[in-house]
Amino acid sequence: AMELDAPGDVVITDLSDAMSFGAELVEPAVRDRSANARDESPAATNARGDELVLVIHGMNSHCRNPNVRALAVGLAKRGARALTFDLPGYGSCDRSFWDVRGQWGGAAKSLARIRRVLSHPAVRGEAFAIVGSSMGGALAIFAANELMDAGEHDITRVVLVNPLMRMKTRFPTAVLLGLFILSRVPVLDKLEVSARPSDRKDGDKDMDFDEAGQAQCDADDTTWRGGVSLLSGVELYRLTRVNGDGDATEVSVDRCALARLMRRAPTTLLTGAMDDVIPPASSIGRFDAAIGAGGCAEGCARYGFDRAGHSLTLQSRREVFFDLAAGSKPPEEE
Repeated sequence: AMELDAPGDVVITDLSDAMSFGAELVEPAVRDRSANARDESPAATNARGDELVLVIHGMNSHCRNPNVRALAVGLAKRGARALTFDLPGYGSCDRSFWDVRGQWGGAAKSLARIRRVLSHPAVRGEAFAIVGSSMGGALAIFAANELMDAGEHDITRVVLVNPLMRMKTRFPTAVLLGLFILSRVPVLDKLEVSARPSDRKDGDKDMDFDEAGQAQCDADDTTWRGGVSLLSGVELYRLTRVNGDGDATEVSVDRCALARLMRRAPTTLLTGAMDDVIPPASSIGRFDAAIGAGGCAEGCARYGFDRAGHSLTLQSRREVFFDLAAGSKPPEEE
């Protein structure tokens, strides 16, 4: 089963009261900023000192979801400080018109929430890394570029975990405009347009999949169990279009937000080869095209888990995943 609290090794501070939405800071129980301590501590060798890491969860999840908590604990055990929070529409929603459970509020509202959680006194003004998974990976690309454009924050590096780079179904602009209008109509906005994605295909015996970890996730009552609403789906289309919706053959490097990010910050792409929720070909193709075009920041790298699916936490090699998320170099291929 996944380690969700690591008593004695990490301290978990609830920041929700100050934020009015779910947020946590997960950090090492003993923090030593000295270079000698970091050099001598095995737990800190995979992290970059006392680095702050902003974790952006994926669709249907929240900051205390077992997947997210396990990643945050894994980062803290490697010397980092993991800052997690609920995206609009997930976790501890206030049920206002703008924060309804299962209704993702979109990129702009998510960016506003990112700015707010980074303003908390416990982390205000610090440089930080970003780890974004799935939809959170697409948001990481968008948010990092926006924050760097504004000159507001020093972003040390970005880790993208099976990021959403393109929508499986493509619509003409006129159709998307019509769907956007409909998604603003009460009742219609909640219409389910897609089933809830599943990490594992039924009967797939080849996938490296942690059934006990999935059971922990299934037992979590705060995780959204419904499908994708019309409003959420439309906002996903808007996000991927901003980032450049398509494969490497469809999106030039000049229009690719991922390529733009890679020129500005060390970026690591982590994928599961058996991911059926977001097939990895699009993100790998866009990443390789950016590398091929040149001008990328030093330290950009990608690594694939051959038997993993969409959630890299739900596999036997999750400790390797945590190492990479904490800043380790990819291991040598076997």
